Amino acid sequence: MRNIFFAFSLLIAFGLNAQNKTQFMEIDYRMEMKLDAEEVLKNVPAAWRSQVEEPLRQEIKNGIFMDYKLKTNGSESEYKLQEKINNDQSPAGLILAQMTAMDKEALYKNIAEKYYLKPMNAGKSYLIKEELRDYKWKISKESAEIAGFPTYKATGELNDSTSIVAWYTPKLTIKDGPDRVWGLPGLVLKAEFNMAGTDIIIDAVKVAVKEEEIKITKPTKGEVVTEEKFMADMKELQEKYKEMYGGGVDTE
Repeated sequence: MRNIFFAFSLLIAFGLNAQNKTQFMEIDYRMEMKLDAEEVLKNVPAAWRSQVEEPLRQEIKNGIFMDYKLKTNGSESEYKLQEKINNDQSPAGLILAQMTAMDKEALYKNIAEKYYLKPMNAGKSYLIKEELRDYKWKISKESAEIAGFPTYKATGELNDSTSIVAWYTPKLTIKDGPDRVWGLPGLVLKAEFNMAGTDIIIDAVKVAVKEEEIKITKPTKGEVVTEEKFMADMKELQEKYKEMYGGGVDTE
């Protein structure tokens, strides 16, 4: 009887150790942006608009896609755009080139301490630091298979007027996900939300569980600012450019 009890205790201890074991993962995501053609065209100078309007509308209809990789160890993570050589001179190619230029640096998340860091370079180096958002997740029983894993649907609050939909898998117990998404009882494999009038869909296309340790580098360079402060500085910079270039974009 004592031997049976001892063996049972070992099984429990082994199970707890397996649950507490750090998981290292790399996840490839594809982000689709469904842009509003009318809003994009407002930022195209009138002299060029007739040349780019039709191809731009068609390419926006086809979708604008960007690839990202999440490296995570459960307590820290890095979410980075996977840059590709882009010789595409089409309107969509130029849009991607601008977005890539603004998103060169990885987003760092500290899940344990609930904050993120995002380096940005716009004339000078910034380091945006903010608390990770409490999405107030509500989990449903709706399920789907994504990237080979069973997932469950959750809805949350992105802000006072916008919701976010996420699909997470309890098979991978890391409370992480793409971009700034986090906080569910499993890895988020899909997220859908609207940001500044653009519908964004982020899907996992490949999940790799690693045996070797994944080390995450915490960014340290740049003036530490809030996102609100950074956006205010960018608005001020934009106004200066408008003055320099005679009023900027013609929106007639």
